[in-house]
Amino acid sequence: MSSYRPRHLTPPPAAPELVGPSRRSLLRGGALGAAALGTGTATLVAPAAQAAGIFGQDVSGWQGEVDWAAQAALGSRFAYVKATEGRSYRSPAFDHQYLGAGNAGLVRGGYHFARPDSGGPEEQVDFFLNNGGGWSEDGVTLPGMLDLEGYSGLPRDYGLSRQEMREWIMGFSDRYREQTGRRPALYTNLHWWNDVVGDWTPVNSPLFLAAYREDRPTTLPGRWWGWEMWQYSTSGPFAGDSNLWFGGEEQFARFVGEYDYGAAGI
Repeated sequence: MSSYRPRHLTPPPAAPELVGPSRRSLLRGGALGAAALGTGTATLVAPAAQAAGIFGQDVSGWQGEVDWAAQAALGSRFAYVKATEGRSYRSPAFDHQYLGAGNAGLVRGGYHFARPDSGGPEEQVDFFLNNGGGWSEDGVTLPGMLDLEGYSGLPRDYGLSRQEMREWIMGFSDRYREQTGRRPALYTNLHWWNDVVGDWTPVNSPLFLAAYREDRPTTLPGRWWGWEMWQYSTSGPFAGDSNLWFGGEEQFARFVGEYDYGAAGI
C-alpha cells in the first residue's frame, strides 16, 4: 500500500473552477427549500424506519450551515458530506459541515459525485483525496463514498457502454483502496445501476442504497444481496437526506474503523 496520509482535515487549496450543480444537488433544493434544511429542524414526522437502529444523514452545499447539535439531538449518528464532484469542483460548504458534524460527535466522511464524462477514475480519486475524501483508522472517519447516479442534462450513462462504466467504477474503487486501504462505499439506486451498469457488482463494495419508502428494501441492484446504508428519505427527519445503517453497533464500528472490513452484501 502507498504512503497515503489522511488529508480530510487539511486546508483546501485555492478554489478550483466551478462546474454546474449535480442532479442530486438540484434535488436538495426542491420543495423543502435550503432554508428549512439548513436549520436542521425536523418539521416532518419521522417515518416508520425511524423506530430503531443507527441513523444518519448526508448533506451537500444545498444545506448550508447545519445545526449539528440539533441533528445529534434528533438521533443522527453519522454524516456523509459532499466534498467533490468530477475533477474540479470542491463543495464550499465541506469544511464547516464536516468539522461541525465531528464536533457534535457524529462519525463523518466525505463523498464524491462521479462524473465519468469528466476525467478518468484515478484522477477523480486523487482530487477527492486531496479535498476531503480521505479515511484514517481513527474510529470516527467513514470510508469515502462514491455517488453514482444521473446528472441533469447529460445521458444517464454519461456516454459510456456498460463495460466502460464497470471499468470506470472499478478503476475508482481500486485507486481508492490503493491509497487508503479501504474500498469506497457506493451510493446508487436500483434503476440507474441496473440500466447503466447491469448485472454486476464490484468486489467487496459496501452498498449505500437510495430507496424512498417506509419498508426496508429487498430488491437490490446488480449482484448485491444486502446493503450497508439505506437512504430512505429526502424530507426529514434530518437535514439533507436521512439514512439507516443495516446492522448493530459491532458491525458499524467495523465499517468505520477496520482496514479489512468485509461488505455485508457482496
